[in-house]
Amino acid sequence: MSFREYPDFVKYQLPVLIWMALIFTLSSIPGSKLSPLEFANAHLIAHLIAHLILFGTLYYLGYRALKYQNYSRFISEFSLLVALIFVMLYGASDEYHQSFTPGRQAEVKNFLWDVSAAVIVLVGVTVVDRMRRKRKPREAG
Repeated sequence: MSFREYPDFVKYQLPVLIWMALIFTLSSIPGSKLSPLEFANAHLIAHLIAHLILFGTLYYLGYRALKYQNYSRFISEFSLLVALIFVMLYGASDEYHQSFTPGRQAEVKNFLWDVSAAVIVLVGVTVVDRMRRKRKPREAG
């Protein structure tokens, strides 16, 4: 397989797979490596920001990959919702994966942060899309 033969895969689907691998790798870090920061408020804020960035980005990349794929018109049309379901499933699997990582545990609140990040980006994408649609008729006329 040559990447030149599949430019859409490289542009849209490959980034999702790479980002998922990054999240999986970060989830594999044992909790003992994080323990010096465990009870500091700064750690809690950093932890929250990390979930928002990681899963917000995953949502956006997943949305793009689904929106611009050529296999299903239905998936393309409902890419905002399908990407949200995708992030929910990946967030749940990430928490489950962490339950097997030494010093880590699965937490519902982390899953909820993952879903919240996806919803924030979903709203942002929707707002930007509507703004673009409103601008197009004005620019054309």
